[in-house]
Amino acid sequence: MAHANPVVIDGTSAIAFSVVAFWALVVESGIVTLTLVSCGILIVPAFICLAAANVAVFLFAFMPLNGHAPVWILEAGVVVADALLIKVVTVAPFLQGGGFVGVSWRRAFVASLLGNTASFFVGVLAAGAPWIDHRTSGTD
Repeated sequence: MAHANPVVIDGTSAIAFSVVAFWALVVESGIVTLTLVSCGILIVPAFICLAAANVAVFLFAFMPLNGHAPVWILEAGVVVADALLIKVVTVAPFLQGGGFVGVSWRRAFVASLLGNTASFFVGVLAAGAPWIDHRTSGTD
Protein backbone atom coordinates (compact mmCIF):
# COMPACT_ATOMS: atom_id res chain seq x y z
CA MET A 1 0.00 0.00 0.00
CA ALA A 2 1.31 3.48 -0.86
CA HIS A 3 0.48 6.59 1.16
CA ALA A 4 0.77 10.14 -0.14
CA ASN A 5 -1.45 12.68 1.55
CA PRO A 6 -4.35 12.79 0.83
CA VAL A 7 -4.17 9.78 -1.50
CA VAL A 8 -3.93 6.17 -0.38
CA ILE A 9 -3.42 3.57 -3.08
CA ASP A 10 -3.76 -0.09 -2.27
CA GLY A 11 -1.56 -2.02 -4.71
CA THR A 12 -4.03 -4.86 -5.13
CA SER A 13 -6.85 -2.39 -5.83
CA ALA A 14 -4.74 -0.63 -8.46
CA ILE A 15 -3.93 -3.95 -10.13
CA ALA A 16 -7.55 -5.09 -9.97
CA PHE A 17 -8.72 -1.77 -11.42
CA SER A 18 -6.18 -2.06 -14.25
CA VAL A 19 -7.30 -5.59 -15.13
CA VAL A 20 -11.00 -4.69 -15.07
CA ALA A 21 -10.41 -1.46 -17.03
CA PHE A 22 -8.37 -3.34 -19.65
CA TRP A 23 -11.04 -5.98 -20.22
CA ALA A 24 -13.83 -3.40 -20.22
CA LEU A 25 -11.87 -1.52 -22.91
CA VAL A 26 -11.34 -4.69 -24.96
CA VAL A 27 -15.01 -5.68 -24.72
CA GLU A 28 -16.27 -2.18 -25.57
CA SER A 29 -13.89 -1.65 -28.49
CA GLY A 30 -14.57 -5.16 -29.78
CA ILE A 31 -18.34 -4.74 -29.73
CA VAL A 32 -18.13 -1.33 -31.41
CA THR A 33 -15.79 -2.71 -34.08
CA LEU A 34 -18.05 -5.71 -34.74
CA THR A 35 -21.06 -3.40 -34.96
CA LEU A 36 -19.29 -1.39 -37.67
CA VAL A 37 -17.88 -4.28 -39.71
CA SER A 38 -20.86 -4.31 -42.07
CA CYS A 39 -20.02 -0.69 -42.99
CA GLY A 40 -16.77 -1.86 -44.54
CA ILE A 41 -14.20 -0.81 -41.95
CA LEU A 42 -10.95 -2.70 -41.49
CA ILE A 43 -11.21 -4.68 -38.26
CA VAL A 44 -7.76 -4.50 -36.67
CA PRO A 45 -6.95 -0.83 -37.41
CA ALA A 46 -10.48 0.20 -36.38
CA PHE A 47 -10.24 -1.77 -33.13
CA ILE A 48 -6.93 -0.10 -32.25
CA CYS A 49 -8.19 3.41 -33.08
CA LEU A 50 -11.47 2.90 -31.23
CA ALA A 51 -9.62 1.57 -28.19
CA ALA A 52 -7.37 4.66 -28.21
CA ALA A 53 -10.44 6.91 -28.56
CA ASN A 54 -12.10 5.14 -25.61
CA VAL A 55 -9.01 5.64 -23.46
CA ALA A 56 -9.00 9.35 -24.38
CA VAL A 57 -12.68 9.76 -23.47
CA PHE A 58 -12.12 7.92 -20.18
CA LEU A 59 -9.04 9.92 -19.19
CA PHE A 60 -10.02 13.38 -20.43
CA ALA A 61 -13.81 13.39 -20.00
CA PHE A 62 -15.06 10.74 -17.60
CA MET A 63 -12.35 10.80 -14.92
CA PRO A 64 -12.12 14.61 -14.53
CA LEU A 65 -15.92 14.83 -14.19
CA ASN A 66 -16.30 11.76 -11.98
CA GLY A 67 -17.61 12.85 -8.60
CA HIS A 68 -18.88 16.17 -9.97
CA ALA A 69 -21.94 14.71 -11.68
CA PRO A 70 -24.10 11.62 -11.22
CA VAL A 71 -22.70 8.51 -12.89
CA TRP A 72 -25.77 8.07 -15.11
CA ILE A 73 -25.23 11.56 -16.58
CA LEU A 74 -21.54 10.82 -17.13
CA GLU A 75 -22.36 7.51 -18.81
CA ALA A 76 -24.88 9.21 -21.11
CA GLY A 77 -22.26 11.82 -21.98
CA VAL A 78 -19.70 9.11 -22.68
CA VAL A 79 -22.12 7.37 -25.07
CA VAL A 80 -22.60 10.64 -26.99
CA ALA A 81 -18.85 11.42 -26.96
CA ASP A 82 -18.01 7.91 -28.17
CA ALA A 83 -20.60 8.16 -30.95
CA LEU A 84 -19.01 11.42 -32.09
CA LEU A 85 -15.55 9.85 -31.98
CA ILE A 86 -16.80 6.84 -33.95
CA LYS A 87 -18.00 9.19 -36.69
CA VAL A 88 -14.71 11.12 -36.67
CA VAL A 89 -12.43 8.08 -36.53
CA THR A 90 -14.20 6.12 -39.28
CA VAL A 91 -13.65 8.98 -41.74
CA ALA A 92 -9.91 8.15 -41.74
CA PRO A 93 -9.03 6.42 -45.02
CA PHE A 94 -6.69 3.89 -43.37
CA LEU A 95 -9.70 2.41 -41.54
CA GLN A 96 -11.83 2.02 -44.64
CA GLY A 97 -11.92 -1.20 -46.63
CA GLY A 98 -12.78 -1.47 -50.31
CA GLY A 99 -16.49 -1.77 -49.60
CA PHE A 100 -16.72 1.10 -47.11
CA VAL A 101 -20.20 2.65 -47.23
CA GLY A 102 -19.86 5.13 -44.37
CA VAL A 103 -21.12 5.12 -40.80
CA SER A 104 -24.45 6.78 -40.11
CA TRP A 105 -25.13 8.72 -36.92
CA ARG A 106 -27.64 6.06 -35.94
CA ARG A 107 -25.06 3.27 -36.41
CA ALA A 108 -22.43 5.25 -34.48
CA PHE A 109 -24.85 5.88 -31.60
CA VAL A 110 -26.05 2.26 -31.46
CA ALA A 111 -22.46 0.98 -31.56
CA SER A 112 -21.50 3.37 -28.78
CA LEU A 113 -24.52 2.42 -26.68
CA LEU A 114 -23.89 -1.32 -27.09
CA GLY A 115 -20.17 -1.02 -26.37
CA ASN A 116 -20.60 1.22 -23.33
CA THR A 117 -23.38 -0.95 -21.92
CA ALA A 118 -21.20 -4.04 -22.19
CA SER A 119 -18.24 -2.17 -20.70
CA PHE A 120 -20.39 -0.96 -17.80
CA PHE A 121 -21.55 -4.50 -17.02
CA VAL A 122 -17.99 -5.84 -17.17
CA GLY A 123 -17.17 -3.34 -14.43
CA VAL A 124 -20.27 -4.21 -12.40
CA LEU A 125 -19.65 -7.95 -12.62
CA ALA A 126 -15.95 -7.58 -11.85
CA ALA A 127 -16.82 -5.61 -8.71
CA GLY A 128 -18.10 -8.83 -7.17
CA ALA A 129 -21.51 -10.38 -7.04
CA PRO A 130 -23.66 -7.22 -7.32
CA TRP A 131 -26.86 -9.23 -7.02
CA ILE A 132 -25.95 -10.23 -3.43
CA ASP A 133 -26.63 -7.72 -0.67
CA HIS A 134 -23.54 -7.77 1.54
CA ARG A 135 -24.97 -5.42 4.16
CA THR A 136 -25.91 -6.82 7.54
CA SER A 137 -29.58 -6.96 8.30
CA GLY A 138 -29.17 -5.18 11.64
CA THR A 139 -30.81 -8.06 13.51
CA ASP A 140 -27.51 -9.38 14.89
